[in-house]
Amino acid sequence: MCGWHFFGTVVMEPGEEGLTMAIDAIVSQERTFTKLNPNIECALRDAQNCKMAGDYQLALNLYDKVIKEDPANVRALHSKANVLDLMGNYSEAIRCYESALECDPHNAEAWYNKGMTLRKTGRHEEGLEHIRKGISLAMGDI
Repeated sequence: MCGWHFFGTVVMEPGEEGLTMAIDAIVSQERTFTKLNPNIECALRDAQNCKMAGDYQLALNLYDKVIKEDPANVRALHSKANVLDLMGNYSEAIRCYESALECDPHNAEAWYNKGMTLRKTGRHEEGLEHIRKGISLAMGDI
């Protein structure tokens, strides 16, 4: 089961009458608040550096390490999919994008990138639908 990751701050003046409602609204969203794991953050940074240096296999190994520890880590799933796409392994990339989207169905970039990968496999119409959804999410239309 995938949890939502919320990073942000609610700023309200003490005593403001909407404060209780805002807190209730936040709690009612049933979001999972997580602390960042420094080991995972370091592995993600190192994997990104490997990807940028063209060492795709080492990047994949690092993303797999993160996914093994945190199977719902959207950043690792999405980034792994991007590396697989760069390597030309489109079918596995699509599976990783799907896993990322199961965890975060509002991830505009994952929708867009999955669409681009689908188009590379000849699935042009399906890819275009995903690209449009990604753009709509990014624009706040959905």
